[in-house]
Amino acid sequence: MTSLNGKIREAVQYFRDTLPPELYGPIEQGAGEISAMGIIDNALAEGEMAADFNLPRYGGGIGSLSGYLEKGPVVLTFYRGIWCPYCNLQLKEYDDRLSEITDLGATLVAVTPERPNAIDLMKTAGVPDDVIAGATPSVTFDVLHDQDSKLASLYGLVFELPEAHRHVLSQIGIDLTVLTGSDTYAFADPATYVIGQDRTIMRAFVPNNYRRRTEVDAIKKALIAMRD
Repeated sequence: MTSLNGKIREAVQYFRDTLPPELYGPIEQGAGEISAMGIIDNALAEGEMAADFNLPRYGGGIGSLSGYLEKGPVVLTFYRGIWCPYCNLQLKEYDDRLSEITDLGATLVAVTPERPNAIDLMKTAGVPDDVIAGATPSVTFDVLHDQDSKLASLYGLVFELPEAHRHVLSQIGIDLTVLTGSDTYAFADPATYVIGQDRTIMRAFVPNNYRRRTEVDAIKKALIAMRD
């Protein structure tokens, strides 16, 4: 079975092979700028206390770290939005394998600056059907709305999306200010944290690379280690 990051590499190669240079060139430029930001140097690390939160939950209600921790460890993952093909691959993988995480007593929670009705906004804006078809509009675990990436900032994960990437997205009708309800262009590195019930960060996966995501097997290994 192809790993999550294997699927992402396949997607990267597909874009490299099929997109015109005037689009793929800026994508690579922006990717290089993001990797050079050194996000990992500022991110919360293992052994530190996770920042608590109370955020609106897709579908209604409020999700809080303290509330989730009452049930057991929390796997907290940040993603940019369903306009991002790699985020969609991650969301689908995590949803397909959710029971492997919950069977270890943990709760998976995702955080994004994207508004809950993003898929409808994309359709209204005339985003190409093939882009919308690749989106993952809903999952069975909780997704929380982090307006202006304020929680992500507390975790030290925030960066400003490069102008090169904004330009590429605008070419296919994606206006991030509409999808996020913000003009900050603030997004989080796609980090995943495994948090103990005392709010201690037991494992911190901070890729400093939006084209790399935490594998479910790595999450499971961290959860099993907490039991030993």
